[in-house]
Amino acid sequence: MLKVLKLVLVVIVLLPLDSFGQQKKAEEHKDLVEWMTLTEALKKQKEQPKKIFMDIYTDWCGWCKVMSKNTFSNQQIAAYINQYFYPVRFNAETLDTLEYLGKQYVNKGTGRKPTHELAYIFTNNRPSYPTITYLDEKGEMIQALPGYMDVKKIEPFLVYFNENAFRSSPFDTFKNNFDNTFNDSIPNGEGRVQWVSFEDAQKLTEHEPKPLLIDIFTGWSVTSKVMEATTFTDPKIAEYINEHFYAVHFDPTTKDIIKFGGISYVNKGIGHPFHDLAILLTNRQIGIPATIYLNEKLQLLSNVPGYRAPDELRPLLEFFGEEKYKKQNWQEFMKMYTEELKESETSIQQIK
Repeated sequence: MLKVLKLVLVVIVLLPLDSFGQQKKAEEHKDLVEWMTLTEALKKQKEQPKKIFMDIYTDWCGWCKVMSKNTFSNQQIAAYINQYFYPVRFNAETLDTLEYLGKQYVNKGTGRKPTHELAYIFTNNRPSYPTITYLDEKGEMIQALPGYMDVKKIEPFLVYFNENAFRSSPFDTFKNNFDNTFNDSIPNGEGRVQWVSFEDAQKLTEHEPKPLLIDIFTGWSVTSKVMEATTFTDPKIAEYINEHFYAVHFDPTTKDIIKFGGISYVNKGIGHPFHDLAILLTNRQIGIPATIYLNEKLQLLSNVPGYRAPDELRPLLEFFGEEKYKKQNWQEFMKMYTEELKESETSIQQIK
């Protein structure tokens, strides 16, 4: 997890060389992000797909300089960006001719502060600086976020886009749960899922048949930690899972030998870090986090990758936990589920 370290500086002795002090101070605020050009990043994406983190700036933008000094100089923030993204600094007023997704773009040089055509694209035709724009693994835009961001503000955005939480959850919902997870002063939910091992789940389902819910998580996945701290501790979610499922916590990188369905599975550690059972249960499509649903005969029903807040997990639990998938497809179920939810909310408002 990204952690902003609070440094306590203890002054032991004052050095007589003021220039050394100035140099040290400058180094403390040095931009540590390993920036590259858009052309370089797009080329690297073809060799090894990663998202692009783009800082759109101009030479005259004061807040851009402040962000470089205060945000991109933070070791944890810079390390996270460098590891999980291709970081691009894009001068919105560059005069270079650039190719993007098979088309060439230029700066037509019009106006007092001429703006490059790509700057309009990467800011949704609303150029303001700084703007942080995220591109997916194919170089296509996900979202542009205008305005200065300090360390605390940018943290949840980095995780939200890197770990694909944007595909399943609104940002405000994710940020609220992110803050609840990593702010010690905010208590998490009091619900507790009764996690069991694969071995125990199989024994239990022989005695009292129930479907299995498998939570795919890792210690390095921030969204896994957010789900652990806020989704699975939600009292209603925990109660529902405990009643309708046998719940298994499964780290797909574990080195443990796991016996499942009469077969022993291992992590060979050859070519990838994942356990053979994780590969089997996900049909080689491992997402972290993910929820996997098996019926009472241990047959795979569905592998659902991605972060889920409590309200987003609830319909999945009902769909599989109450076997509604036998009578409806997912779209039909969600239409009915949404209508019933709206009726319930309307009734509550009328009572109030």
